[in-house]
Amino acid sequence: MATDEREWPFRPGGYSDFETSITITRDPGYNGRTYWAHQFGFSGSEEPGYVGLQSRDGYEKFINFSIWGAASWSNVQSGTRCRKFDHEGSGVQCDARYVWREGVTYRIKISRSSANSWRAAITDTRTGKTTDVATIVLPQDRGGLSTLGEWVENFAQGSDQPSTCEDVPAATVVFGQPTASQGRVRPIRSSSYTYGNCSYIAKAVCTTDHVCTLTVNQGSLPRRAKLQNTYSKYCLDMLGGGASAGLWHCETSPNQLISQGTDYRLHLSAQGLCLQPDAQGMVKSASCNNSAEQQWMYLPQSSAYFNAGKGKCLDPLNNAELSAPLSVYDCLENAYQRWQPIS
Repeated sequence: MATDEREWPFRPGGYSDFETSITITRDPGYNGRTYWAHQFGFSGSEEPGYVGLQSRDGYEKFINFSIWGAASWSNVQSGTRCRKFDHEGSGVQCDARYVWREGVTYRIKISRSSANSWRAAITDTRTGKTTDVATIVLPQDRGGLSTLGEWVENFAQGSDQPSTCEDVPAATVVFGQPTASQGRVRPIRSSSYTYGNCSYIAKAVCTTDHVCTLTVNQGSLPRRAKLQNTYSKYCLDMLGGGASAGLWHCETSPNQLISQGTDYRLHLSAQGLCLQPDAQGMVKSASCNNSAEQQWMYLPQSSAYFNAGKGKCLDPLNNAELSAPLSVYDCLENAYQRWQPIS
């Protein structure tokens, strides 16, 4: 439904690794049947591979790793199942149950482990735990990694398929800036688009800093509303009409009116500016631009706002007391980080 493509500096023979990040900011829930994939290509070959997170039947959650044209597998970790496939081409698929969580950023790395073997591993950035999935073995050296694209699809089929596009479960993901060569190389261009019969319910946006957000059935965003902290009952306010965001009594004040457009920026109605964290993580007003630090994604399960550039959530200091300044902090799913738009 929605996809992005990354353009890399040319390297003869390709790269030995890609590392990407993924944050699912809207879990499609029960029977989500959604796949968020990082698809990679090899130098000198038209047969690609992909790795990513899935929401399957019920509440089952998986990580899936596949390469077309692969011959076998090795270093299979406990809980991982590998097998050959012959649907829409042939190759090897390895998958494992992986209980990913909404609002948590995961780093996924594909790396060459030998001349013809490629390893996939995933790191939970909240816990720091890295989990190896498996190593997939190709029949011969295929060359290094050359292309990367990411996409979201609803893979329900047959009687499980939604009756209409509007019935497809809502899902949102933030793909962070990928790197190659042990983090030393970054993309030179990122582009995005939607496709397929249900493209009108999807949206794809890439920022100038190569963070791409893909959504399906996003739903309405706040339009000229106040943002109330549900713990303190105070509202986001540009304190004193200045540049710093903090908490204040909810009132009829232009300093508290915000709106959110399809670019996911939080616009300050009174100032004509946008909210973003500064270098110290304090939330300030700034000229609106196309950086990921001005993208704020709502997390329905925790009622938090996730900043796509910092990878952190909107958080009040000083126990959310009156006039407390706002910052971004690790997403903790606690009461302090809960927000709701009010009229």
